Amino acid sequence: MKATLRQSGILLLVLASFLTMDLFLVRDFSWVLDNFRGKRFWVNFALSAFVFWALLFNLRGYWERHRKIAMGLLVVCAAAYFAQSAYFGIYRKFVTVFDFRFFVGDPLMTVELWLEHGEKLRPAIAAVLASSMLCWVMHQPASPRRWLRWTKGGLGTAIFLLVTLNWYGAPHFQLAPIAYAGNLISAVEFNYNREDYPPKPELTYREQAADKAPSMVMVIGESLNVDHMQIYGYPRETTPNLVRLEQSNQVVALKNAVSIGPRTLCSVPYMMTGLQGIDPNGVIYSVPTIFNYAKSAGYNTALITAQDFQWRNVDKIFVDQDMDHFEQGVNFSPDVSVSVGADDRVVLEKGVKPWLHRQQGGAAPFMLVVQMSGSHTPFSRQVPAEMKQFLPEENPNSINAYDNTVWYTDLVLSELLQAVRAQAPDAWIFYSSDHGEHVTGKGGAFHGDFMDEVTHNSLLVFPPESAFEIIRAQEQAPVSQADIFATMLELMQVEPVSPIDGMSLLQPIPDDRLRVVTAFMKTLHNDPRAALIFPDRSLYEVDFERRNVRLADGETVIPYTELDADYRAIFDRRLERQEGIE
Repeated sequence: MKATLRQSGILLLVLASFLTMDLFLVRDFSWVLDNFRGKRFWVNFALSAFVFWALLFNLRGYWERHRKIAMGLLVVCAAAYFAQSAYFGIYRKFVTVFDFRFFVGDPLMTVELWLEHGEKLRPAIAAVLASSMLCWVMHQPASPRRWLRWTKGGLGTAIFLLVTLNWYGAPHFQLAPIAYAGNLISAVEFNYNREDYPPKPELTYREQAADKAPSMVMVIGESLNVDHMQIYGYPRETTPNLVRLEQSNQVVALKNAVSIGPRTLCSVPYMMTGLQGIDPNGVIYSVPTIFNYAKSAGYNTALITAQDFQWRNVDKIFVDQDMDHFEQGVNFSPDVSVSVGADDRVVLEKGVKPWLHRQQGGAAPFMLVVQMSGSHTPFSRQVPAEMKQFLPEENPNSINAYDNTVWYTDLVLSELLQAVRAQAPDAWIFYSSDHGEHVTGKGGAFHGDFMDEVTHNSLLVFPPESAFEIIRAQEQAPVSQADIFATMLELMQVEPVSPIDGMSLLQPIPDDRLRVVTAFMKTLHNDPRAALIFPDRSLYEVDFERRNVRLADGETVIPYTELDADYRAIFDRRLERQEGIE
């Protein structure tokens, strides 16, 4: 009994040594200070530590019983610690799924980049220490209770799968070898599942961008209600910077824009594919993204988001070989959740600006997508206390709390504009929130319907001086978020290889244009509802489950079959299953 307790105590001491090494040698003290207060950090670090403890418990005695496997595990352990430490030394984060895929695509370039920029001594020390401690554990006698080994091994495996496959799992905060193994498995799973998606049309890749092709930035906001924006007529000074920029002819606020969907998972993926309208059969999986088009046009590409982009596997649509750089919320905050992302200004300072600086002097233009945490509920958690302008905040979702998020978005946009113009004076910047928001002062209303507070959307364009009048001519035109995609393709001088629904803002927009806002999309459970939006923003609400249509008066309901044939055609083209789409 005493011997068993002694072995357990020694094993815990070894685990503590691994944890200390992981935090202060593989990573460093300043990183720990930045992240140790975050709930997501503690959940991921604690669970991965338990998984590693279960692994150590079951590896005792391996040196005698399974010598070859033991030697292989020592090599894997050393490689994992070396890679994580070396990568952290450059990027201050662990190897991601994206990085595994980059390595497989060009391993020689990865090695060359490390030799040129990476640390050599610290990763080597971490690898030697980790493999030495693991070797010592393997030389210890195994537990005589087989049932105990199986129980702890099974529980450890279950928790490992939980932290690896669950969206809340964040390898950035896990123990180095667990994060490494989890991301490796995720990379394999990603490549395997890609075969389930329909093939995309092939693009022709240019050796360099077209002459005078401008750099571009698409900024995707979050839950921003135009009725609370000073630039759209709100009496409170919530967007003083945008108003100043509008007065100096640096931004155009398009007044008749609508969102693609009433929820993030409806609008954001479709903004980056140029599609609008119902999509129950997943057309989105078979079309090129803005990153595919931009890369084929000779651009450097990046996606930097304050949110968790792994939610419902949205990342698998966009993060591929044509995305040169990818960072998400957990790279900037240890407490990112579905509701609250990283601080938008922190993302700007630590993510966006450094990436823009690296583009300086490059031959290729850049195409950057930035996604904000913006104005999501609870509003009070989106803005640092020292930056709040409208006080007191009576509750987390009060009017003052919401208006503070609008003011903060205005500040971040103005600073982003300065950073982009410093690198590319003639760049185009587009901003649109994913959808609007009900702001009641009490919360709880959310944004899943088709009321004007949700569908009427902000769409800001920051064009170069030479194109300002072209964009200002569209100020009252019936436009959509999908038009940003179409405009960017025209600026890249690229023709779409598959149909898109957006219209370029560089061309006249028909006064009688009809637009669709919907949640009937495969990226969000195929909620069978849609709104047909008329130029004056009155709407018909279509319920595909009940097969009826509520007309613009809000009371009259007719069968779907009695809807005008031209209107039905807008929906029917996507209701039928298309060849090659499951």
